[in-house]
Amino acid sequence: GTVLSINQDRPGTYLTYLGYTLLTLGMIWTLFAPGSRFQGILSRLGNLGKAGMIAGLMLLTQVATAQDSTAVWLVPEEKANAYGQLIVQDLDGRMKPLNTLANEIVRKIYGKSKVELDLAKGKIHLTPEQFLLAAQLDPETWSSTPLIKIDPKKSMDLFSVLEKEPVPFLRFLDFVTNEGEYKLLSLVEDANKLKPSQRTEAHNELLKVDERFNIFYGLLTGDFLKIFPNRLDDNNTWFTGQQFAEGFEEEDGIFVKNITGIYLRAILKGIESGDWAEADETLSYIDLYQRKAGSEVYPDQILIDAELFYTQINLGNRLFGVFWILGIFMLGLGITMLFREGKGLLLSWKIGTALTWLGWLAFTFHLGLRWYIAKHPPWSDGFEMLVFVAWGVLFFGLVFSGKSRFTVPLALLFSGTLLFVSFLDWLNPEITNLMPVLNSYWLKIHVAVIVSGYAPLALSAIIGLLSLILLLFKPQNPNANWWKAQKELIAVNELSITIGLFLLAVGTFLGGVWANESWGRYWAWDPKETWALISVLVYSIILHLRLVPATRSAIIYNLASLWGFSSIVMTSFGVNYYLSGLHSYAKGDPVPIPIWVYWITGVLLVISVMAVFRYRNLSLQDQRELMI
Repeated sequence: GTVLSINQDRPGTYLTYLGYTLLTLGMIWTLFAPGSRFQGILSRLGNLGKAGMIAGLMLLTQVATAQDSTAVWLVPEEKANAYGQLIVQDLDGRMKPLNTLANEIVRKIYGKSKVELDLAKGKIHLTPEQFLLAAQLDPETWSSTPLIKIDPKKSMDLFSVLEKEPVPFLRFLDFVTNEGEYKLLSLVEDANKLKPSQRTEAHNELLKVDERFNIFYGLLTGDFLKIFPNRLDDNNTWFTGQQFAEGFEEEDGIFVKNITGIYLRAILKGIESGDWAEADETLSYIDLYQRKAGSEVYPDQILIDAELFYTQINLGNRLFGVFWILGIFMLGLGITMLFREGKGLLLSWKIGTALTWLGWLAFTFHLGLRWYIAKHPPWSDGFEMLVFVAWGVLFFGLVFSGKSRFTVPLALLFSGTLLFVSFLDWLNPEITNLMPVLNSYWLKIHVAVIVSGYAPLALSAIIGLLSLILLLFKPQNPNANWWKAQKELIAVNELSITIGLFLLAVGTFLGGVWANESWGRYWAWDPKETWALISVLVYSIILHLRLVPATRSAIIYNLASLWGFSSIVMTSFGVNYYLSGLHSYAKGDPVPIPIWVYWITGVLLVISVMAVFRYRNLSLQDQRELMI
């Protein structure tokens, strides 16, 4: 399915054809070699198929470089977008637009939403669909273009093996020898032998780079483009263009074998002549074939349009910056209003609150759209849970805004931070199919209730932190507004914990009902169950601190609400990644704790200790003012 533009009149044609022949032989060998094409691909990097494919690419690249190749591969964005509307089946069996797959590939390999290139004419930006087509039209150019993201600070050993200077991006061909051998094979094998807890940052970065190389290789060979349904397959499996021999009807097999090459040649013709009629017609044939042969699993058009729109607006990744800016503005405004009052300040506050409501509505639309596309509630994995908690924090911040003006800026800042963290490399933002055990209506009930409880508890933690910071910077002679703000924060804190504890307790009981339905028992002291109970007990104690005379001070209550949230962090994430159980991903083989966790813990600990000393230095009258 790969088309190479070869000029017969220029020197080096023999070497070019030799390279293309090796490439084709390598791809065919890989297809028909024993074993899975998708699993253990790196362990077979030295086999004939991959060696032939890589050697072919290197020969093509050398010829192109020597001849100052000017191969045309830039497809107009409009035509690339039309290509992105084809349907593809991912490795998990989910049907989605090719646009979604292209975005996932570019984000994984390149680390950005678009590919940026420096050409003689200036910088250009390729959309994911343009990049996908360009890689198929001109694989030799893209194999020698620095695209594979790498962290120079964490990869010094890797650069030493590759004999390269530290740079943020490497070429595909930088990873292979002239004989087609993978230079990092031994390093990757050694890293995979280590337990996750034994791996350093360098090991983790090596495995990420290895994954990006593997994805790039899959892109060049077409392993990811499962766009052809087989009407004879009972499991509704879709196949790549190279899998035309996988039990297709004779006519369908011929179509699958040839149509991709015909389409790519038509694309080249359109680039050269400006006539896109043949390309459009060929693409319509592929689209029609998908709709007819794959009718049982082909998604509705409204679902396709919804996912295309979801990917295009990328709303979740855009909102965190808006929330941060608006949150900082509102927090500064709230602090100013502790010492000054005026119509201008009040009007600004109302405008900020209105914008926050608009932001929350946009956030709600984002979650609803993801729910519609995925066909299951958007709280089924770690990424979705974090995003849902961010949504809940903002919701409760707005609900409690009448009790204290500080709930809105705090909710904005914390919600934006959770959104930012959720889109980092350690969580997967892709929409995936549900695990069988989660394919239950209890997912909508139990998980929704218990995760909804995390949001007000998170808000109480951030309120406790703000109260400690305000105590540290307490004016020498605070006015009535300052004391009133402290009282309001305590009231909202208590209300948040009350609601959060109620939802947490109800959600835990509902989890027992689901467990009995799924596993035949209500409770088995699984780590997740145990830590859910611990969280309920922790917040039950915090909520009743005000009833004990010795613990009625605001400093104790704020410290407890801040550090009590660590039980929720352990329940929601710690159990999943560091303990072995039915709800765990680690299976007793924990991953290293990220370094930023230690920094955040250290900062919070310093603030807490300083706040305690500051409270002890207050006069007895001031301490009485902070009683709860």
